[in-house]
Order: sequence, then structure tokens, then C-alpha cells
Amino acid sequence: MVSIRKLQKQNVDVLEELGLPFEGHSPSGSGGSLDWLCNGDQGRDCDSTDTAPVGEEYHQYTNGKYKQQTRRLDPEYWKTVLSAIYVMIVFGFTSFVMVIVHERVPDMRTYPPLPDIFLDSVPRIPWAFAMGEACGVILCNIWLLVLLLHKHRSILLRRMCSLMGTVFMLRCITMFVTSLSVPGQHLQCSGKIYGDIWAKLQRAVAIWSGFGMTLTGVHTCGDYMFSGHTVVLTMLNFFVTEYTPRSWNFIHTLSWVLNLFGIFFILAAHEHYSIDVFIAFYITTRLFLYYHTLANTRAYQQSRRARIWFPMFSFFESNVNGPVPNEYCWPLAWPVVMRRLIVESNITNNSNTSTMAIPPAFADLGKSAKDVFNKGYGFGLVKLDVKTQTLSGVEFKTSGSSIIDNSKVTGSLETKYKWPEFGLTFTEKWTTENTLGTGVCVEDKITKGLKLSFDTTFSPNTGKKSGKIKTAYKKEYVNVGLDADLDLAGPTIHVAAVGGYEGWLAGYQMTFDSAKSKMAQNNLALGYKTGDFQLHTNIKNGSEFSGSIYQKVNEKLEHAVNVAWTAGSSSSSLFGLAAKYQLDSSASVSAKVDNAGLVGVGYSQILRPGIKLLLSSLVDVKNFNAGGHKLGLGLELEA
Repeated sequence: MVSIRKLQKQNVDVLEELGLPFEGHSPSGSGGSLDWLCNGDQGRDCDSTDTAPVGEEYHQYTNGKYKQQTRRLDPEYWKTVLSAIYVMIVFGFTSFVMVIVHERVPDMRTYPPLPDIFLDSVPRIPWAFAMGEACGVILCNIWLLVLLLHKHRSILLRRMCSLMGTVFMLRCITMFVTSLSVPGQHLQCSGKIYGDIWAKLQRAVAIWSGFGMTLTGVHTCGDYMFSGHTVVLTMLNFFVTEYTPRSWNFIHTLSWVLNLFGIFFILAAHEHYSIDVFIAFYITTRLFLYYHTLANTRAYQQSRRARIWFPMFSFFESNVNGPVPNEYCWPLAWPVVMRRLIVESNITNNSNTSTMAIPPAFADLGKSAKDVFNKGYGFGLVKLDVKTQTLSGVEFKTSGSSIIDNSKVTGSLETKYKWPEFGLTFTEKWTTENTLGTGVCVEDKITKGLKLSFDTTFSPNTGKKSGKIKTAYKKEYVNVGLDADLDLAGPTIHVAAVGGYEGWLAGYQMTFDSAKSKMAQNNLALGYKTGDFQLHTNIKNGSEFSGSIYQKVNEKLEHAVNVAWTAGSSSSSLFGLAAKYQLDSSASVSAKVDNAGLVGVGYSQILRPGIKLLLSSLVDVKNFNAGGHKLGLGLELEA
């Protein structure tokens, strides 16, 4: 018996390969068999009778036996450095191959574009390729943020470099072997360099440093058969969705939207043949899934053929045992608040519960102070607002106003219908300027906190049409929005994000005009908010500064301070004070004054339920005898 056990100990590896692990190494019990999914989550097969104990990791053989494995997630920074060097060398080699291929591209006058179903059917959109690259830039920033905060960032970066380098090496081979004619006569290719090796190296360095993007001035042709832009978009999308928790539905949805829209923009710009994009998407997704399936199941350890065919994979993944959990940590010792925030975020992801407040949208930062300054006034206007609702749930809103100075009358009629079962809201609007508007919105149905809407306007008199796609997502700690103003010349993209923690708020907003390929707006906001006190500061385009303070003194009195100035201009500064006092449950009085000498007073009175009267006046104290003072009258009806 002793001899048999000794023989078993000496040949434990052989027994494990046969699915008969040495006694003490094989788990036992009953339940569902453990199955590691590609994203690292666990699934169970209810038809199985053998199971692995909870808290340990095992590899299941085909006969149902288990091999115990100790979880190892070694960062191995030296391997990560090697993978980074590998991908940088591949990128440099790709850049040089792009220069060589550019010299060999067939003359479009002799070899016209090849037939393509998509390119022949869809008209070219000039600004589309810039939008495709913009989608890639946004995805890249999201991935860099995930990489920064992920606890196992070294493994993630190593996998990204390994996969990206392998796919781009394959791309080098395909475009070097076969040269296709350009997909369109519109392409503006850089001039060819014949025989000047130094100039070719300089161009390769320019491509390498500019990441091969036209936004950075790269205009080479010939790199077809395999779309590099599609590779980057798809790889970033899959890494973002793989290494973020499943509960982050908005990030996953946004990542896929950017990926698919980026691919569409590449095709719509006629920069690549359809087959280029299809091959790039297919190969990138297959390699990503194969790589992670092998890594998560550790299948290559039991297959000599897999180790031979994937030597680099075996080298990089040798000390990563099983799926990489999505855990997060702040990489620096400061600030402490960020470390606490990430720890609480990990707890939230594990428990799927949270009591943290949702921060406001960027446009609503400082809203309480704005309301004290703006609500309850209607200078120079006679205004009537009527709101009604039918038994079936259709809301009607009618608004009309007359400017006292020129007697100009404007009005609008808006209807709104809600379909709660599907989270849908339909709106229609008509104005006295003969402008028609429609909109549809879905909220909290695709995922909780996500709101999608599409608005259109049409003016029959001028024939002008416009559209706007709006997305907003809010949950604990974060409130983000992505809007697009649609125009034939090119869409205008608006991006805004606000983060909040323990009352502190930080927000960023930008506007990108694709028609002009420039940043049209760049705003940064910081603030602090408690129950009865709010502080807000804003920097617009780096030159316009503003701030506000709001405080609710008691149940009846609230006041606010507003300041603003522009760098380099002393005449554009503004300082204002405002307050609102609730006289009783039906009446309130408001007052405000600024450094321009304008004093405003407003009075609000609820005459009866559903009927509200507004009176206001604006006095120019500096020019009291010159006139120019304004009065306002408003009446709001609601039934």
C-alpha cells in the first residue's frame, strides 16, 4: 500500500492529466458544476452532480473531475513593460509599412475604385471620418480611466498591448502583400517619396507619433484590406465592457454605441471598403474572445498544441490563474478622498446597493442660486401660462407673452403624452413663428438611470429642419450626458459629466463642432452642496469666470450671491444680490440688485388653487430720471 501511494505521489501530474487527481487534491460534494464565463463571472450547470467548493478555484476536466488551483494574479510589471515595448515596435513597423504601401498604391486614374455595395449605395459624408476618430478618442479616454482605477491594471495593460500588437502585425502582413486601389476619388493622399529613405523614415515617425489619425495630419493611402481604425474602436470597446462590472450598463451601452457609430462613420466617409471594416471587426473580436477564453479557463496548460501556437500568450499569462476580478483602487496615496470613494464603489458593486445622492446635471449646477435670481420676475412682459391634463393623461401647455415695448406677441402650444408601461413620452409643439416640433423619450427602461430622447423641429416657411439626439445617465456619484445636434454640414457634439462625493461636486462640459473640426466650448465647474448651503464656481473657455452662493436661512427666507467677470476686461464684471421671502403659504416677495444699478422686485400671489399672479418691476437707479424702467405681469393657470 505504501508503495502504491509513493508511486501516486511521483506521478501526480500524469494522474491529473487523466482526470484522476491524487487523493486530497480532488474536491467533492454535490450541487451545480462551476463554469467560468468569459467575463469572469460564474455560471452553474444544474444537470451536474459534482461541484467545486465555494471560495476556491478549480479546473474541470472532461470527465467531471477537478484540479485545485490557487488564485494567482501576479502583476509582473517587467512582463507589462515587455508587452508595451512589443506593441510600440509593432506600431513603428506598421507606420513604416504604411509608408511603403503608400508608395505602391495604384494610380486612381488607371485603377478606379473597386465595386462596393455599401459605398455605391450610401452617399459620402465629408465630416464622417473625423467623427469616427472622435468616437475613438472618447473610447480611449474611457479605457484609460478604467485602466487607471482597476486594481489589476498591469495585467489589463499587458493583455491590451499583446492583443493590439498581434492584430496590427497581422494587418501589416495583409496590406503589404496585397495593394488595393483607393475606395474613392475624393481621397487626398500625401505626395509620394521615391527612393529617399530618410524622408520615408521621417514620414513613418510622423504617422507613429500621430497614431495614424487624420486629425493629427496623417493622409497616407493604401492601408486597406484591414481597417486599423476599426481594430482600435472594437478592441477598446471589448476591453471597456470586459473590465467593468455588469451593473455599469450605461458605460457598456455608450461603449457599444461609440464602437458601432465609429464603424458607420468610417464607411460613410468612404475611407475604407466594406470588406476592410468587416475583416477588422471579425478578427479583432475573435482574437479577443479566444485570448480571454483561454486565459480564464487555463485550457492552454493542458494542451501542448495551444502552447506551441500561442507562445507569447503562454509567456504573458503563465502566472495569471483564472479570470481577473473587476476590483478598483486609487493608485496614489493622495488624495485620501479618492481612495475612500473607490473603496465605497467596490462595496457598492459587490452589494448592488447604495444610498449616495445622485449629483445634478452640469446645466443644473448652481440652480438654486439661479432660481432666486430668475424666478418670480417677468420684466417688460405680459405673460399667460395655462396647463391642463385630460383624464387619459394627455397634458396641454399653452404659453403666450407680449413685449410691452414693441407689442410683439409670441405663443406656443405643447402636448405631452406618457406611456408608463414602456417608459415612453411623446411631445408635440407649435409656436406662433410657425415652427413645428416633435420629440420622443424613453427613461429607466433600457437600464435604470438612462434617458434617451430624440427631438426634431421643422419650419414650413423656410423649409429648415433640425434634429437632436440626447442621452443622459445618472446614478450614485455620477451624472453624464451626451447630445448631438444634427446638421447636414456636420453634427455638433455636446458632452457633460458631473461627479459628486460627500457634497463636493466637479463637472466638465465640452462642445465639438465637427463641421469646423474644432472645440467650440470648454467649461469646468466645481462646487459644494449641503442641505441649506451651496457654492458653485465655473470657468468658461478659460477666460470667463463666474460663481454663486446660495443659502436657505430658514423656512421662509433664502438668498443668493452671484459674481462673474471676464479676464482682460474690467467692464464685463457683474456682482448681484438676491433674496426671496415667503410671506405665507400663498404669497412671496423677491428682490435683487446688481452693480449696474438695476433693482428688481417681484411679488407672487396664489389667488386660488391653480391660479397664480405674478407682478414685477425693474428700476434703473443710476438713470432714475431717464426712464427705461420696466413692469411685468404674469398669470399662471393650471387644472
